[in-house]
Amino acid sequence: MAGRPSRFSVREVIEMVCLPDGALSDTESTADDEIDDPDFDPEAYESDSSLDDDEPLAATARANPNHLDVEIHNIHADSDTDVPDDDEPQPGPAPVNKEFSWRQRKPSAADIDCSFQGPAFSPPPNEIPSPKWYFDQFMNKSVFEHISYQSNLYAVMKNCPELKTTPSEMEQFIGLHILMTIVRMPSYRMYWHTTTRYDPIATVMGRKRFDHLRTYIHMNDNTNVKQKGEPGYDPLFKVRPVLEKVRANCLKVEPEENHSIDEQMIPFKGKSGMKQYIKNKPQKWGIKVFTRAGVTGLVYDFEVYTGKGTVTNEHGLGVAGEVVLRLVSEVPKGLNYKCFFDNWFTSPEVIVELKKMGILTVATINRNRLRGCTLKSDKELSKAGRGAYDVKYEMTSGMAIVKWYDNKAVLLASSFIGPDPVDRCRRWSKEKKEYVEVDRPHIVKMYNNNMGGVDLADMYAALYRIEIRPHCWYLRILYYLIDLSVVNGWLLYCRHLTQKQEKKYMPLLVFRAQVADALIKVGKQADLNSRKRGRPSLEDAPEPHQTAPPPPPLQRIVAPSVDVRLDRFDHFPIHADKRGRCRLCKTGYTQMACLKCKVLLCFTKDKNCFLDYHTKK
Repeated sequence: MAGRPSRFSVREVIEMVCLPDGALSDTESTADDEIDDPDFDPEAYESDSSLDDDEPLAATARANPNHLDVEIHNIHADSDTDVPDDDEPQPGPAPVNKEFSWRQRKPSAADIDCSFQGPAFSPPPNEIPSPKWYFDQFMNKSVFEHISYQSNLYAVMKNCPELKTTPSEMEQFIGLHILMTIVRMPSYRMYWHTTTRYDPIATVMGRKRFDHLRTYIHMNDNTNVKQKGEPGYDPLFKVRPVLEKVRANCLKVEPEENHSIDEQMIPFKGKSGMKQYIKNKPQKWGIKVFTRAGVTGLVYDFEVYTGKGTVTNEHGLGVAGEVVLRLVSEVPKGLNYKCFFDNWFTSPEVIVELKKMGILTVATINRNRLRGCTLKSDKELSKAGRGAYDVKYEMTSGMAIVKWYDNKAVLLASSFIGPDPVDRCRRWSKEKKEYVEVDRPHIVKMYNNNMGGVDLADMYAALYRIEIRPHCWYLRILYYLIDLSVVNGWLLYCRHLTQKQEKKYMPLLVFRAQVADALIKVGKQADLNSRKRGRPSLEDAPEPHQTAPPPPPLQRIVAPSVDVRLDRFDHFPIHADKRGRCRLCKTGYTQMACLKCKVLLCFTKDKNCFLDYHTKK
């Protein structure tokens, strides 16, 4: 009959109803890979029911950005546990762009000039400045003045008018925190305890005063705070002024060619709506920070994640895409700066948008964000052998998506490079128990060499992180900003030495020690450094029938840092107990010393080493 409807089989009905446009064919489905691929790991493809289907891959933290192994994981390391936080950003799959057209052949749009066109770094200073100068480039005097003013204001509001702290005392307070990361004790109060007393800290500030400052330290006026739900509410209100000052100083540093975007964790287990739990991270509990750093580890920009509302979906790219656009907003456009990030942030729409801005990208990408790009299945690449790959190009934008098979398959996308030229790399073979040579596409090499900047910055900060556990979340963010300023200052110092082609550089540990010493002593009273606690003990005096104890062994006098020596504050001449060689001229012998620097210096009719030592570098 002409009007009789057509009959369809059950399979045809399922295909018409369940398979959307651009879905993978039966031969490329996960079920077939699970049956036929002997290396298939079902746990790697197990989805978390608490997350959207578009949760990205895990980015493995590496200390060395030049040796990052790329492996596929389909459970994102930054996903929540069984009970996810409602504020956790969970970017769902963006709508399929029907304009994407994928082909095997390379289009003309993929052949672009990707050479870096940005300016070279400015020449370094003629004489390398002190560590304190580099620290001041990120956390300068205005920060301590602001913290001092707000702390006094908060103390008055809490009926404690006797705080009366100053910017100089606040510098000492921060300097003591940095010094405590070098000489560690289980509890910070042990630095003042009788049996474990540590004079370089205990003689600078009393324990009660230190506790007093920790109680009332503040960074913003509480009378202006907005409650949740009110217009202008800011979850980071308590730390916002200092946060923006440090961020603005980071943006002033001349950027490198290659940047990476990733997540950092500020360790914190106290009460806060911003606290996150991220499994497979070294610090699982804490406050999440989205960071843009150079390949050297120098941080240029960051954004503290505060939950829903951290970013607005202005470009229609989801939470992850908007985070990327915000972090690269200060990168110069049209000069072929390059950005690398993992698959949590990646979608073809983000890559195309960055290319329009003149920023080139390489990133890993999830298989459910391919926007209709069909590539060879894992089974086919596995049969071709380790190192096999497949590539497709988007005809309009020239974007390339490469699927490379190593131990497992990994997907990478780029707006300026593809698989060519293919080189060889050493990879470990579990079967042969030795390293083997494997073909590696150029896009994989570029990603491995440049993706580890944020991880490197995180590693440097974790080496000597301020570990005093605060009850308030904003103190933990302040500690993060202090560690960030020290690490960034050291990396900027290393950049200047590299420009001057000097191979010897100050280690990070020594750099931190000198920053702490300068914060504690520069512009401070000299008598604080020689203050002794309590009265002299009668037990120390020898009995009449006892012989006097032998004199203590001679101790090497350490010269003060340049900042302390030239601060022109409280450098008074005193008469030393013993005569010795002059610290400056090395030929004269004198018994006059400096009260603050604790070094012997000549002061005669013919030469004044005391004046020269405190006025000339």
